[in-house]
Amino acid sequence: MPARLTSDRFAAAQAFMHAQADPLELALWRLSFEGGERQPVLDALAPFQNPDGGFGHGLEPDLSTPASSAIATSVGLRHLRRAGAPAAHPMVAGALRWLAANIEDGVWPIIDARVDDAPHAPWWAYDSDLAQRWQGFRFNPTAEILAHLYHFRDGAPADLIAAAEARMRRTVGEFALIDGAYDLRCAALLAEAPGVPQDLREALSALLLRSVVRHDAADEHAPALDLAPRPDSLLAGPLKDQLEPAAAALVDGQTADGGWSPFWDWGFVDEAAWAKAKKTWRGSLTRLAVEALAAHGRVDR
Repeated sequence: MPARLTSDRFAAAQAFMHAQADPLELALWRLSFEGGERQPVLDALAPFQNPDGGFGHGLEPDLSTPASSAIATSVGLRHLRRAGAPAAHPMVAGALRWLAANIEDGVWPIIDARVDDAPHAPWWAYDSDLAQRWQGFRFNPTAEILAHLYHFRDGAPADLIAAAEARMRRTVGEFALIDGAYDLRCAALLAEAPGVPQDLREALSALLLRSVVRHDAADEHAPALDLAPRPDSLLAGPLKDQLEPAAAALVDGQTADGGWSPFWDWGFVDEAAWAKAKKTWRGSLTRLAVEALAAHGRVDR
């Protein structure tokens, strides 16, 4: 029998969100599952935005610096899209302004040295090898940011889109395969984004299809339901044998209190900071788990 989240386990997840989720995650949950309004999402997101237009302040929970970063700004734009904010919205305009000021040779460095101003997970360490470890930032976060720019094209400077697009075309031509889990996820988001030029979409899709057959199905950083978020997703076909095991693992991952928990831990770096990040992650992961299962028709409500 296909794995499903039963109605009582959905109710447990809902109770968990109302009892324990942070305001932003609860607002996003309500938008997805309770007919919630969009304005509470925008209100809850606003404190994470800086005067320079970028986002920080732990919007990426493993990165608690208040300073703006490309990864946090990408997450902020993801939520603004989910809330249906138009390109002219001040929060969107601010984020686009930050992106225009911080692009470097067509990519956005994922973090900068200010990451060390506050506690963070060890994988967010800033050093001279950062670009090498993150494949020059060419997919993560740049591919997802480019998808955001296409979505908000009416408010994005044309030369900003052109610079990122030109770099992405070169990137696709330079890579035989995409290896990293998060690079795959960001590339898949771009390949399916509205507004991508057809030739770039086709080239990137071909690269993704070559790459995903080499992907380790046991990699928790990029499970099949993340790479194929809908039954009609680009990668749903090549991942069809992985979708059922991934759904079963996701259903089984729900804890007794109704939530989901991160599979990682950096409490050995800073116990108090990790406790705060873990609480935020639990709300986020619970929402994302139920959304993923629902998108594949696996939630009883």
